[in-house]
Amino acid sequence: MSIQDEVADRAKEGKPPSSSALLGDDVKSSWILVMRPIEDFLIERHVHPNVITVTSLVVSVVAGALFYFGFIFFAGVVLIAGSTFDMLDGRVARAQNITTKSGAYFDSVLDRISEMVILLGLLSYFLDTPFAYVVFIIAGFSMMVSYTRARAEGLGVKCEVGMMQRPERIVYLGAASVFNFFGNLLTDYAGFGSGDYILKLSLGIIALFSIITTLQRFSHVLGVLKGREKDDDVAPDKEG
Repeated sequence: MSIQDEVADRAKEGKPPSSSALLGDDVKSSWILVMRPIEDFLIERHVHPNVITVTSLVVSVVAGALFYFGFIFFAGVVLIAGSTFDMLDGRVARAQNITTKSGAYFDSVLDRISEMVILLGLLSYFLDTPFAYVVFIIAGFSMMVSYTRARAEGLGVKCEVGMMQRPERIVYLGAASVFNFFGNLLTDYAGFGSGDYILKLSLGIIALFSIITTLQRFSHVLGVLKGREKDDDVAPDKEG
């Protein structure tokens, strides 16, 4: 049995995590498998998924505060921990058979707030530098990535395309924040100073691919809708 099959039992629609060009399904599945004991513990204690979602928000607020005060390494560690809670709430809900539309809505809204406070902390850290604009671009196009999907699904179009979705943004930012510490040690030793080069590079990558993902989703949904309209135009009238 593959790793993907092992984690599919509590996954959405019973399918293993989807892969993207920037984050493979093996990575996602392996992380879920590592976190399986925590997941089982929460299920055995009948912890409500909304409690996990709120915990994820609290952890994100802590990460945002750490970014604000310049504790980048610890912000990255906390951010990765928060993404774990965000991953577990849906799986715990399905395992307990208590999935609801209100719960899904609650989770989606708090996810947006969580990302907002994280980026607010980063924006404050880079205030009065050009990278404040990069963080602003990430915030704007992260919203557009989510909006294009939500609007598409409201029109009956499935929209899960794109390279830089929320899991990719969180994983890349968290990992880059952790490795940024070691990068600063190396660049400082080499005489270039502690310039947060790894963090800045990751922010540039996230910004670029968030824009690309927005365009991918825009093009995909527009193509599907125009195809439907064309089919409707050429469909023969049926007598009732």
